[in-house]
Amino acid sequence: MLFKEPNQTRSAETLREGYVSFGHSTVTLKLASGESVEIDKGVLDLITLMNSIPGIVTRGSCQGEDPNYGYVQFAPDETEGKAHASIYLLYHMMRNMHAAWVKHQHAMWQHEQSTGSEHPDAYRFKFTTELGNGYVMKWSPYTYPAVLAAAREAAQELRQSL
Repeated sequence: MLFKEPNQTRSAETLREGYVSFGHSTVTLKLASGESVEIDKGVLDLITLMNSIPGIVTRGSCQGEDPNYGYVQFAPDETEGKAHASIYLLYHMMRNMHAAWVKHQHAMWQHEQSTGSEHPDAYRFKFTTELGNGYVMKWSPYTYPAVLAAAREAAQELRQSL
């Protein structure tokens, strides 16, 4: 995906002033609106899932590449009476990501207790959200499997509450 960032690392390739691409393999995804967008293969499942939820539309994404976070920017779509879906998704994602983080922390603690040394992945689990031009979820590439699992659970919980 293309995104505007002033300070990118060495792996980024400048396409035009202010825009960079990490050269990830992409696929074309046709949205319910009929619009076709290019999506990084590494986040296709997440983007497809999010765009299948009435009331949510994604605006931009990137699968990330260490040390850069992956992200998805999303907002309410035009579905009448479903504008709250984005907020509900964030709520369910935060709850599910908290549970994943607790499991990660426990596994890291068990490793340290059994070996006497810190696990190399102890600080790699990262997930954050932002509010601004819509909503943004960001994650370290290490954390993406947990993000996708949490999104699947959140989508199921969200569909039951809508």
